Amino acid sequence: MKIILLKYVKGVGHPGEVHEVSDGYAQNSLIPQGLAKVATPTEINNIKLQKQSEVLQAEKQKREVLATLTTINGKTVTLREKLNEKGRLYHALGLKEIIKAVREQLSLHTEESLYSEKYALKEAGEYQIKLKAYNTEAVVILKVEGK
Repeated sequence: MKIILLKYVKGVGHPGEVHEVSDGYAQNSLIPQGLAKVATPTEINNIKLQKQSEVLQAEKQKREVLATLTTINGKTVTLREKLNEKGRLYHALGLKEIIKAVREQLSLHTEESLYSEKYALKEAGEYQIKLKAYNTEAVVILKVEGK
């Protein structure tokens, strides 16, 4: 009997997969426990359409991320923060502040996962912030200046 798994079943498969199992196993164990349902042609077609939709969505997201990286590469972002007499910041600048500055100054939405390193900038100066996705890298120049 063909079934569609609703939950992970050890030795059978993962949710959303279509498998052929014995009639007894399906009717006496998997279906009554809510682990699977009978795979009708309509259900199988729906799964195929859903997988195609997920692939298209992933490709669209990849194109958007690569376009963002291309656009952002080489751009300069400036942060003005209070400095002490030695030119050091009163607090470290991390990814959240960097992402916020990129969003505000360049009008680009960048996810934290794009940044290849974690940052804790404590001094005024110029920094190269590296972004990476899908084997493509981009660099944003971050200038930290005093107010």
